[in-house]
Amino acid sequence: MVARRVYYTTICLLTGAMLALNFFSATSPAQALSLAEEEQIEDIINTFASEPELGMTLLQDLAEENPELAVLAILELAKRDPENAVMAIVNLAETNPEVTVRALMAIAQASQELAETQPQLAATLYAVLSESITQMIETAPGVAAVAVQSIKQVAPDIGASLEEEAVYAGLESDYLLAASPIMP
Repeated sequence: MVARRVYYTTICLLTGAMLALNFFSATSPAQALSLAEEEQIEDIINTFASEPELGMTLLQDLAEENPELAVLAILELAKRDPENAVMAIVNLAETNPEVTVRALMAIAQASQELAETQPQLAATLYAVLSESITQMIETAPGVAAVAVQSIKQVAPDIGASLEEEAVYAGLESDYLLAASPIMP
């Protein structure tokens, strides 16, 4: 009887832990995409290169239609065109803050994962994070605070560094204390 209770308790705890890990683990940007989704991301990136305003419109539409794909598009844009990525992130923060925060989390996670194998790309992604957060302090300080707190959940070292930079750039500590992270 006691052994059975211990067995069931252990099974429940392990199952609960597995569910919690799956719920709180960050989604991998390397999800299997359909050919149409890959083409849609490519179109957005190419449009940003030639017509940033139209690219922004396409990204905003995608963020409304398919937020997960928009996050992947922003991550890919950050890898290929960091300057336009910062502009897109800052502008999207005003219209779709959740997609913005999730994209910044994906960028932070990618930067952390690439730090050893591709340090130059990791540094580029970190620069996108830093510049985006700094610019969002002026236009969307609440989103910037939530982004910093959320990044700390998926990439603690990067999040701590961004928090220091954000405070130095003028983000009030009260915003950071009040901000609740978006769980991955």
